[in-house]
Amino acid sequence: FYPAVDLCAGEKERGTLETLLSSPAERSEIVMGTLLTIMGFSSATATLNLLSMAVTGTAVIMMQPTVFPVGAPPLSAIFWLMLSLWPISALFSALALAIAAFARSTKEGQYYLMPLMMVTLPLVLLPMLPGTTLTAGTSLIPVTGMFLLVRALVEGQFAHALLHLPMVFGVTAGCLWLAMTWARRQFDDESVLFGGRDQWELSM
Repeated sequence: FYPAVDLCAGEKERGTLETLLSSPAERSEIVMGTLLTIMGFSSATATLNLLSMAVTGTAVIMMQPTVFPVGAPPLSAIFWLMLSLWPISALFSALALAIAAFARSTKEGQYYLMPLMMVTLPLVLLPMLPGTTLTAGTSLIPVTGMFLLVRALVEGQFAHALLHLPMVFGVTAGCLWLAMTWARRQFDDESVLFGGRDQWELSM
C-alpha cells in the first residue's frame, strides 16, 4: 500500500509526476515499471516474513522443544507459499496502484486504500473458518480460492488441488487483468492524475 501511495500521490506532492509523464516512455511502460516496483516491495516483505518465521520457529524448537512443540514450517509449505506469492502480489499491487492514482496527497492516498483492506480482510479470513474447504464454489472466490488451493497443496492433497487449479488460476488471472487494465486507464486519464475530477471512475 505505502509504496503505491508514494509512487502516485508522493510524485504529485513532489511535483515530479509531470516530468515522469513527459518522458519518452509510454504510459503503459510507466504503469508496468511502477507496478513491478510495488510488487518488488511486497514480495520482499512477504519473503522476509517467511524467513523470519522459519528462523524463529527453528530457534524456539531448539531451545524449548517441550514447551513449543511446533517448529519452523516445512520446506514444502514454504515452496507453495512462495509460488503463490507472485500472482497475489501482482493482483494487490495493481489494485493499490489504481486506487492510489486518485489521491492528491500521501495522506489522502492512505484513506483511499483503507476500503481495499476492508474488502480484502473477509476474503483472507474465510479460509480460516472451520469446515471451509476447496470446492468448485470456493475456488471461484478471488483470493480465498488461492488460499484454499495453497492449503490443499501444503496438506498433500495434490489430486484435489489439481482438479480445482484451472478455476483458481482463471479467476486470479481475470482479476489481475482487470486490475492492471484499471491501473493503466487511470494513468491515461489526466483528470484523475491531476485532480480535475473528484468522482471515482471504475470503468475499464
